[in-house]
Amino acid sequence: MTARRFTGRDVLRETLITHLAVAPDGSSVVYGRRTIAGNEYRTRLWRVPITGGRAEQITTGDLDIRPRFSPDGRTLLFLSTRSGKSQPWLLSLSGGEPTQLAEFDGQVGAAEWSPDGQSVLALAQSGEDRFRVGDPEAPTARHISSLNWRLDGVGVRDQFTSLWVVPARGGRPRRLTEPTYEVGHAFWAPDSKRIGIVADLRPEAGVLEEPQAWTVPLQGGRPAKLAELRGEIAAAGWSSAGKLAFAGVDEPGPVGSASIGLWTKSRRSQRPLGEELDRTFFYGVVTDLADFTARFPPPVFWLDDENILALVTTDGTCVPYRFGLDGSTERLVERDDAVCCWLACGGGRIATVANVAGGASEGYAVEDGDLRKLSSNGSRWFAPYRRDPERHAVRHRDGHDLDAWVVRPRGRRSRGLVLQMHGGPYLAHGSTPWLEMIALADAGFTVLYGNPRGSIGYGRSFAAAIDGDWGDTDESDCMRLVDWAIRKGLGPRDHVGLLGLSYGGYMTNWLLGRYPGRFAAAVSENPVLDLLSFSGESDFGFIVTKFAAGVEHASDDFARTLDRSPVARLHRNKAPLLLLQAEGDLRCPAGQTDIAFWLLRTLGRPVEMVRYPDEPHVMLAVGRPDRRVDRIERIVDWFERYL
Repeated sequence: MTARRFTGRDVLRETLITHLAVAPDGSSVVYGRRTIAGNEYRTRLWRVPITGGRAEQITTGDLDIRPRFSPDGRTLLFLSTRSGKSQPWLLSLSGGEPTQLAEFDGQVGAAEWSPDGQSVLALAQSGEDRFRVGDPEAPTARHISSLNWRLDGVGVRDQFTSLWVVPARGGRPRRLTEPTYEVGHAFWAPDSKRIGIVADLRPEAGVLEEPQAWTVPLQGGRPAKLAELRGEIAAAGWSSAGKLAFAGVDEPGPVGSASIGLWTKSRRSQRPLGEELDRTFFYGVVTDLADFTARFPPPVFWLDDENILALVTTDGTCVPYRFGLDGSTERLVERDDAVCCWLACGGGRIATVANVAGGASEGYAVEDGDLRKLSSNGSRWFAPYRRDPERHAVRHRDGHDLDAWVVRPRGRRSRGLVLQMHGGPYLAHGSTPWLEMIALADAGFTVLYGNPRGSIGYGRSFAAAIDGDWGDTDESDCMRLVDWAIRKGLGPRDHVGLLGLSYGGYMTNWLLGRYPGRFAAAVSENPVLDLLSFSGESDFGFIVTKFAAGVEHASDDFARTLDRSPVARLHRNKAPLLLLQAEGDLRCPAGQTDIAFWLLRTLGRPVEMVRYPDEPHVMLAVGRPDRRVDRIERIVDWFERYL
């Protein structure tokens, strides 16, 4: 296929494979296929035989997601907005049109069949306001007494999510949990008479939610404690024989570098699985060529009554593992260039959505230690632009190796070197690049990205190396990558740029202030800049301040809080800086970018700010398509002008 230059406008061609389910007999797979039309996203469901063959489109709604096969495999339960808001719908797989299962007053975020096929649980808005005073549509005010009143991507949490149940034949939904706490995950007991939930019922949840696992009778009643960790439980599930598995953090927190682990429980004893891996059981390798929405909750699936499936982030990959109750551990995909995000199983067969090397996402069967492609309509759009990054191991003087990847310009001398730094920081880069990297490479720049200390997938000590001390250890690794690239001739020393979002924006501004004159240009997006103001502005700001500065509360040590803030030294920077900000971002709010813009603009430094109305933190992946186009075009233009 003839190679083509990727530009911002090519985002509008994007296709993304998402949401996955495997039939109970393992015969077929249903997946979501997201496309862009009329500047809006459209997601339809497709079905393909697991043995291979032609995929068929089975729904036509604007947003059809979260497919779930009925226990007998004859009916598909899914969520759709075809009635105007997200609601549960049923589709007979023998033919016919979908029918709405029930009408919920609020949005429905999840729905699952009971094992006997007689009921459906749903996670939906509670129906009772927490804060609004007066008319809910035009409130007089919001009276707030809890810190968990907002959440990026959600907005103001006027109502908590509750557990509901509805007969599979249809009927009136019945709420099973109180509206005073959030239910983040729910799962059926094998007898269909109980439902497990993940929630924090404590009064202290108003400061910081640390969910645990509970069980609720189908007929209603008080939740009973099911399992508990010292940190929190993120997801859980029962086997058909009633064995419990759950994923979470077993450290009192919050601890940013803490690994998400896997546990089983029988009667009163619980034990961890796969501890010897020293890895996190979580989809943590980030790229906008994969589905960001797949990250929570981390999947926990029973392959059978003795084996559990989970995704594991390791060494720049994310792949499924099998964990046996006998203590055995098996990596199910041996390749080192795969990033798997969605996972599902049925009838002993396993399927995943994955990006392989530099390609876009497709559905795959997991077989014989490898991936066998099932879909073919997810990655074709990207084939003319595809670039498989070069992987390198860069030795640091402290004795550790840094995984790094290079995306080179096609057939031309490099116009400059751009270091792209991932967010988190407790996430990771992998073999699948970001769209801005491809656009920059096709504009003639060399893009370098890697996993400095603080990244996950290399063991707990590697991630924990920056706990409470952002900016020094990670700075050393980032500068080592830059120096290595220059010595390798990947770019001229006086034409080095920086690019990063969130924590990547933190590091961009940090390096600009620490090394004035070292960098020729930079782009900072939705950054953490001033940890003191960030503590109050962000939905989780006070936690991040602890991660970054190592203080329980900013008031405990204002000097330390300022010292770990990039704003303390940003005034030294003279390199042209482009500030990109999603105005609806509640994780790294616009006030952080405002400070950088005010500071540099009043000093007469070359700085520009671009703001995107209403958009959340990860606008680059889920934002309105034309805004994503504009973002990439501005990044390329900035480095063309100044690098």
